[in-house]
Amino acid sequence: MEPPAGDAPLPSSSVIFLGTGCSTVVPDTRCLVTPSAPPCPVCSQSLSLPPDQNPNYRCNNSLLIDYCNDDGAHKYIIIDVGKTFREQVLRWFVHRKIPWINSIILTHDHADAILGLDDIWIIQPSDYKSDFGKFPVYLTQFTMGRIIEGDTDKPFVSSGLEFVPLPVRAIVASYLGGKQKLHIYPTSRDFYLKLSMLMPSFLAAISKSGAGQLDLLILEANSLHGEPPAGDNASPPSSSVIFLGTGCSAALPDTRCLIRPSATPCPVCSLGISLPPEQNPNYRCNTSLLIDYCDDDGTHKYIIIDVGKTFREQVLRWFVHHKIPWVDSVLTTFGWFNQRVAAMMSANVASRFPYLVKHKVDEGDEISQVAHLDWRIIEDDIDKPFVSSGLEFVPLPVMHGVGYVCLGFLFGRKARVAYLSDVSRFLPETEYAISKSGGGQLDLLILEANTLHGETLDAVKRISPKRALLIGMRHEFEHYTENKNLAKWSSREGIPVELAHDGLRVFIDL
Repeated sequence: MEPPAGDAPLPSSSVIFLGTGCSTVVPDTRCLVTPSAPPCPVCSQSLSLPPDQNPNYRCNNSLLIDYCNDDGAHKYIIIDVGKTFREQVLRWFVHRKIPWINSIILTHDHADAILGLDDIWIIQPSDYKSDFGKFPVYLTQFTMGRIIEGDTDKPFVSSGLEFVPLPVRAIVASYLGGKQKLHIYPTSRDFYLKLSMLMPSFLAAISKSGAGQLDLLILEANSLHGEPPAGDNASPPSSSVIFLGTGCSAALPDTRCLIRPSATPCPVCSLGISLPPEQNPNYRCNTSLLIDYCDDDGTHKYIIIDVGKTFREQVLRWFVHHKIPWVDSVLTTFGWFNQRVAAMMSANVASRFPYLVKHKVDEGDEISQVAHLDWRIIEDDIDKPFVSSGLEFVPLPVMHGVGYVCLGFLFGRKARVAYLSDVSRFLPETEYAISKSGGGQLDLLILEANTLHGETLDAVKRISPKRALLIGMRHEFEHYTENKNLAKWSSREGIPVELAHDGLRVFIDL
C-alpha cells in the first residue's frame, strides 16, 4: 500500500504479498473448465485483466519480507513457497527487483506451502561460478517435525530478523517479528476461524490487551468458494494429444535471466515474456502431455503424463482453451518403479502428503479441497503393459543420467505413439520396441530435445518414425530459428521433425 502524497517516506524494510489466495488459488480452474450457468463472477473477473493488474487473480499465500538491518544491508525472507511459486517469482520478483532469497520459513506441510521448494535454486544467491551454499529453511514440528518449536517463548532468528512462533492449530504455524509488531498468519485448515480455537499464548502475544498492539495483522480471510459447478461435458469427436508443457525442469523463461540479467540479455528468455504465454512458443512450462482418448463407444477419457511444478498454470491456460473437463488418471515418468523402491516412494509421499493417500476423511474435513489419489505401481518392464483409463501403455525404460532409470510410454492400438521426456541413453530393448526396423514404425515419436544437432536427431534417424515432435527445450532453443533448421534436416532425411510448443494439439486415432 503506497502512502499518500505528503506523507513520510516509506521505511526501508517492507513486506510484499506474493500471493493472497487459498490453496486452490483464484481463478478456481473448476469454474473455468466446467463453468456453471451463470458463470462464477469472481473467477470470471480474475481473467478480465492481466494478473499484475488484477486484484481478483490470487496465487497461493506467500509473503516476502524485505528486511533492512541497521547497517543498511537487505535480507529477503519468504514465508511459504507453494504450487504457484515460480509464477510469483516471474511476476513480482522482476517487478519489485528482488535479486534473491536469503531464507525461507514454512508454516505447514501441504502443497500450497512447500511445492515450490524445488524452484528455490533459481533465486539462491550465486555468482554463477561457485556451488550454492547451504540455504536455511525454517520448519516447525507442525510441518516436518524438526528445527523450530511451536512455543512463543522460543523465538528464532532468520537472516538477521527475529521471529516468534505463534501456535494456532496443530498443522499450521504463524510468526511475529520486527521492530514494528507484524503478525503473519497465512493459513489455516478451518474454514471459519473462531477465537475460542486459538491458543491462549497466541492471543496474549498479539492482542492489544496482552503483549501490546500490533502495527500490522495479516490474517487469512477464512471464506469458502463454493462447490465445483456442473458443466458442459462436450468433447472433440476423436482422440488427440495436447502438449501442456514442452520446457525443461526450470521452465521458460528462466527466472534467473530476468531477475539477474546478464549484460547481454538472454534472447530466448526475453522473447519468452514478449507476448502472452498462449501466443508465445518460447514460453514453456514443465514437460507434460494430456491424452484425450476416445474409445470405440465414443467415451472420452483424459490421461496426463507428469504433473510438474507448473501444473496449475497449465490447467488454467490449456484445459480452458481446449475444453478439458477433468482428468481420469495420471502417469509419472520418474524412475522409482521396481516394487521395493516404488513402495518406498509411496510411503515417502504418504509421509509428506498424507491427505493425498488416506482413504478415510477426518471428521470436519468433509469439504476440504484436496485430491484423493489411488497410487498404483507399474514396473519398468516392456513385457508388462498396463491399462490406464481404458488405454494400454507399454513402459519404456531409458537412462536419465548415470544409474537413473526413467520411463517413457508406448500407447495406441490404431496409431502407435511413443513418449520419452527424459532420456540420455536408450536401452537396446526400448529402442528395438519403438524402431521401424524392430517393433514397427511409430506414427508419432515425442522425444526430449537434448542437443538438436547431436544425440536427439541421431536417435530420430535410427528409430525412423513417421513424424517426430521434440520437447524439454532449454533456453538455448529459440522456437522459430530451430524449426527452420529442423525443416532443412527433415527435408534431407525424409522424417518430419519440429519443436512442439505449449498448447499444441495433435489429433491422432488411438
